[in-house]
Amino acid sequence: MGWRRDVVRGPGRRRAPLLSRLRVGHKLLLLVLLPVTGLVALTAFGALAQWEEARTLERFRSALDVSFATSGVSDAVATERVDAVRARLRPDTATLTARSASRQATDRALDGAVRRADSWPTARAGGELDAVSRQLSAVRVQAGLGALTARAIAQQYQEIQDTLLDTATALETGRPTRAAGRAADAHVAILEAVEAAERERVELAVLLDTPTGRRPAAAGRWSALEEAQLREFRRTTSDRLRAALYQAQFEVPGRAVRAVRDLLADPDPPTARWPSYGGWLADSTARIAALRGIQDETARDLADTAAADLEGARNRAARDLTVSLAVLTGVALLAFVLARSITRPLREVTAGARALSAGDLSFAVHYAGHDELGDVADTFRELRVTTERLAAEIRSMNSAVDDNRLEHRVDVGRFDGTWAQLLGGMNGTMASFAAAHGRRRKAERELEDIFNLSLDLLCILGVDGSFRRVNPAFERTLGYPRATLLARHPVDLVHEEDRERTRAALELLAGGAELAGFENRYVREDGTECWLQWSARPVPEEGLVYAAARDVTERRRAAREQSALRRVATLVARGAAPERVFGAVAAEVEDLLGAEVAAVLRHESDGTLTVLGTAHGTGREGEAAAREVLRTRAPARVGRSVAAPIAVDGRLWGAVVATTRRAPRPAPDPTPDPASGAVPEPAPRSMPEPASGPVLEPALRPTPEPVSGPVLESALRPTPEPVSGPVPEPAPQPPPEPASQATLELVSGPMPPDASRLADFTELVAAAVANADSRAQLSASRARVVAAGDASRRRIERDLHDGVQQRLVALQLDLRLAESLVADPSSELGRQLAHVAKGLEDASYDLLQVARGIHPAILSKGGLGPALRSLARRCPVPVELDLALPARRLPERLEVAAYYVVSECLTNAVKHAHARVVTVDAHARGDVLELTVRDDGAGGAEPGRGSGLIGLVDRVEAIGGRLDLRSPPGQGTTLRVTAPLEGPPHG
Repeated sequence: MGWRRDVVRGPGRRRAPLLSRLRVGHKLLLLVLLPVTGLVALTAFGALAQWEEARTLERFRSALDVSFATSGVSDAVATERVDAVRARLRPDTATLTARSASRQATDRALDGAVRRADSWPTARAGGELDAVSRQLSAVRVQAGLGALTARAIAQQYQEIQDTLLDTATALETGRPTRAAGRAADAHVAILEAVEAAERERVELAVLLDTPTGRRPAAAGRWSALEEAQLREFRRTTSDRLRAALYQAQFEVPGRAVRAVRDLLADPDPPTARWPSYGGWLADSTARIAALRGIQDETARDLADTAAADLEGARNRAARDLTVSLAVLTGVALLAFVLARSITRPLREVTAGARALSAGDLSFAVHYAGHDELGDVADTFRELRVTTERLAAEIRSMNSAVDDNRLEHRVDVGRFDGTWAQLLGGMNGTMASFAAAHGRRRKAERELEDIFNLSLDLLCILGVDGSFRRVNPAFERTLGYPRATLLARHPVDLVHEEDRERTRAALELLAGGAELAGFENRYVREDGTECWLQWSARPVPEEGLVYAAARDVTERRRAAREQSALRRVATLVARGAAPERVFGAVAAEVEDLLGAEVAAVLRHESDGTLTVLGTAHGTGREGEAAAREVLRTRAPARVGRSVAAPIAVDGRLWGAVVATTRRAPRPAPDPTPDPASGAVPEPAPRSMPEPASGPVLEPALRPTPEPVSGPVLESALRPTPEPVSGPVPEPAPQPPPEPASQATLELVSGPMPPDASRLADFTELVAAAVANADSRAQLSASRARVVAAGDASRRRIERDLHDGVQQRLVALQLDLRLAESLVADPSSELGRQLAHVAKGLEDASYDLLQVARGIHPAILSKGGLGPALRSLARRCPVPVELDLALPARRLPERLEVAAYYVVSECLTNAVKHAHARVVTVDAHARGDVLELTVRDDGAGGAEPGRGSGLIGLVDRVEAIGGRLDLRSPPGQGTTLRVTAPLEGPPHG
């Protein structure tokens, strides 16, 4: 256990100096170690400098390896340059073989240099060598193709050599010591001198290959550059290498090269003294070989100098570090011995102070010296006695708090100074605690009142999900007593379809996650359902979950009613068939009320009922409830069936009926028996019976055929006009209950909630029902008008064909007979008879066209396909037909409508749109006919601007179809018709 000492400073006490806050042992260590540590630090810094110098020398030596490899590449490239120029000037087997061998040597040197450069941490050398490799490949390709002259080849290789020498010079730039710097300068100078000699050799070889009469004068620029670099070499190299250079210059090849240089410097050199091409290459090659030997010696001297510098730096660094560690170790041992001899008497006092700080009052200090440590020990013993008295007072105060004796106070008079102030503060704390305790009890009472009076459901659960406490709102909402709620698990009260979700939510709460907006269904004591929306927050450290719930049953119910109303209104707005709208209303009523059956009935003028839409039938009770609505003009209930009136324009139009499901058996009350603790079995409860009369037979099954005859009190009368499609079969009904009477009687008492909800929903959908009914009547009226018009057209067409047209044909035959009796056809009488015959023939043809326009005979005989082909043949503009019609004949109304649509579109395309081509597509897909007419005319057609398109719209909608027109100006016209193959019902 550590011990810390907090120093309490008064207003006038200054902060203690730094040295007075250090332990005695630490002070002794500082006294001995500070000067020695400073000395060792200086030595260590020197050693670090030596190691840094060694690392620099190591890097310099690695750079030299790469530089030497690069120099080797430079030598190989120089040789390849000479061989390439020779092969270009005088190509033969020997020169071409020498060029190939020099290229291979260059590639080997370049590969070795690249491997060396990859080990060098700087990527610049590797990049330069890659560039050299690419340049060499380009020069070789151009030289091999003969695209370069000898001078151009020399120039290309010169650029490569410049890159290599720059790279080598850059690698030798870092010179850690003076000796290494001089050696590097000498190496760079000899490299530059050799390169100058190589360039001179190539340039003079090209010059000497030129015919004598055309040899240009050449300046000695390379000899001057070589001499400058050799002077720098002599200045920086050793005496041995200077002597070797002097010897190479005065040998036979050196003297021969100097003679050629003197000849070039002469402004008018004699032709006879020009050297031969072969002689110059031999002398210059021998001289350059001597210079390269000196270059190799210079590289070895540079490498030896760098290695010696590196070894010396490493030795100095190791020596300095060893000395520093030895001195530091000796001084540390001496300081440790001195500190131990001084600090041992302090240990006992320190241990006692630590024990007192930790609350251990049994520890005693036995040291009794007469020095400063002895005074500290006496003071510690006095402090121990005072601390024991103070601890006794604190224990008495704690006992009073535990026993709820908040009026207890400490006797402050037994202490002096700071101790008295401390105990006085404790008395004040006790008084404040007593006041806070009173306020807390008041707040708890207020919170209890809020918990009990809240309209929302508040509860506390365990981590296992069981109720620990519930407020009265739970009893009011669910109907269970408090004991039942606390005895049963909440999941048991949840609707069986929501139990898995509820268990998952409880697992999340047990894991520490919060819950917000979670909704599930609970089953009330009476068997009905209610929706609760939960928010909960777990407190894991207490093992509890605090939750609040709100009854959102009515809100969800209202939302479902609005959704159902929107769906019905959408069907009406989309122009759905009336039977589909009425069926949708019945289905929505069944879903909203959870009914077994539901239906929409219309009251007829003779007092009968017409079924317009059902969901699983109607039922005798539903019929009785609808008749009660007709009698009372208000919602009614008969048995389990309820009905609500539908009013249209202030008059009773019909009713919506629904038969509710049988109420489920109430949940058992698991309140344990106070004596045995067992949960008793609930007593069976029977269904509430109607006021009088038995529960009726299962719902009636409406027949798909119209029913004739008088309507009895419990029978339904179908619509007086035929209805397309069978009425859906009702779902299986529960068996009838025992009955004591054979008639239905109205249930007395207040209207149940289902009847009120049905009345509210019926009032909302009344407008949709009225619109659907009006649309049905309008469609039926329009169909009857179109059918009457088509019948009139057929009658007129038959009258024209059987009457007037036949008389005209007879007159034509008589006239032709009279014309044949004329002796001279060229006479006036003959010409007059021929003229009259021609007029009769034209009148007969015109009458035939009129009859076809009224009602084409080919449509009645051949069907829609041949009629459309006939229209296409008679049209003045080309018509492209694409027909995919069934083999069987389509309904007559559908064929007539499609024929007149195509006829009107062709007429408009010719007269108004001035189209060049018209396309007609007619396809039967499933139970729908899709007809499309397109033209490439002027466009701009609008249905409201002419009676022709308006008539087409009426005709198509009369057969239950839909017509869409798209005619942008200048982009042609497209008319699409979609119509059912069977057609809509007439009623």
